[in-house]
Amino acid sequence: MITEAELVKKVRTLLNEAEQEGVSLITGDTLLLDKHIAALLPEAVLFIQMNKAQGVLNAKSLANCTLKVDGDGGAVVQLPDDYIRLVSIKVDSWKRPCTKSYPQGSVIANLQCDKYMRTGNYSPVCIEGADAAGSLTLKLYPAEAASVVESLLYEARYDASEGLAGGCEPLIKAVAYQCAALVCSVYERHDTANVFLGLAAALCNNDKM
Repeated sequence: MITEAELVKKVRTLLNEAEQEGVSLITGDTLLLDKHIAALLPEAVLFIQMNKAQGVLNAKSLANCTLKVDGDGGAVVQLPDDYIRLVSIKVDSWKRPCTKSYPQGSVIANLQCDKYMRTGNYSPVCIEGADAAGSLTLKLYPAEAASVVESLLYEARYDASEGLAGGCEPLIKAVAYQCAALVCSVYERHDTANVFLGLAAALCNNDKM
């Protein structure tokens, strides 16, 4: 786990900020700078999660998943409020885990409504959606009344009290660069911000640096 304090320090290092207490070349106040960095970290983490080409960032596991079978060959799992992206889910009857989800209304999702076109245990499908109350859900195909979720791993929204649960090292670096870019944008240092944005994008695309 990487604490918020450690993330703030990484960003300050990129900004070439002195470590002396109360000193900042950007704001004149280190404490104020640290607050700005901390406030921008959730946006930076989310940006990297949504734009990375591969890898995992801030993954969590969900225990005690309850499947609600609805009679059309699938079942629904309610997701936590901090869910961002699926990493992996495995139902006991599946021959392999599912590592990708599709939105409601997509071609893949619509195929699951047809029992002759629906997927099987060797190629399970997950559809992201929401229930009547607006809570996030995953619709799993195929599933039966006796099916049980063995594991569910997902990328979570950043929580300052928890820090980052970890992830691929290039993506953690990308978070720091993205946050540094956001800080520079706040203080209208646009040329420097663009440099940091380029570095973050390169890491998201798994380019060597």
